Amino acid sequence: MYDIAEERDDRSSPPLIKQLSIFLPNRVGALLAVTRCLDAYAIRICALSILDAADHAVLRIIVDHPGLAQEALSTEGYAVFESDVLGVVLPAADSGGIKAVLSALLLAELNVHYVYSLIAMSTGTPIVAISVEDSDSAAQVLESKGLELIGQAELL
Repeated sequence: MYDIAEERDDRSSPPLIKQLSIFLPNRVGALLAVTRCLDAYAIRICALSILDAADHAVLRIIVDHPGLAQEALSTEGYAVFESDVLGVVLPAADSGGIKAVLSALLLAELNVHYVYSLIAMSTGTPIVAISVEDSDSAAQVLESKGLELIGQAELL
C-alpha cells in the first residue's frame, strides 16, 4: 500500500482544476440558459455533469475561466459553488486506462466521490475529472504510478 504520509518532492500543491456547481430548477431550458450566459462572456465549457433530482438539478462544470464564469452566473442569479478536482490523463487501454487510475486510488484507500470526462482536448488525449476525499494524497499516489495530472492552466 502507498504511504500517504510521504511528502511530495517539490512540496508544492498538486495541479488542480476548478469545478463550478450550479443549482438549477428542474425545468425545460435551464441548462441552455446557463450555456447562453457563459457564451456571452466567451467562456468555454470543458466538461459537464448533471445530477438530476425531482425538483432541481446540480450542474457540475469545468470551464476555461472559472472566476469569470462564477461572476457571470452569480450576476444572473445562479447559486454557484467552487471546488477543486483532479484532472487525470488516462493511460492507453493496454496500460490499464481508467482501471489503472481507480486501482491506484483503491490501493491507497482513497475514496472517489465522482468521476466524469472532460471534453476532448486539442491533443485528443482522454482526461477525467476526479473528486476524491484528499486531493494531495491522491495526486501523490497517481503521480507515483506514472499518471499525468493536468491543472487549470492546461485548459486555456
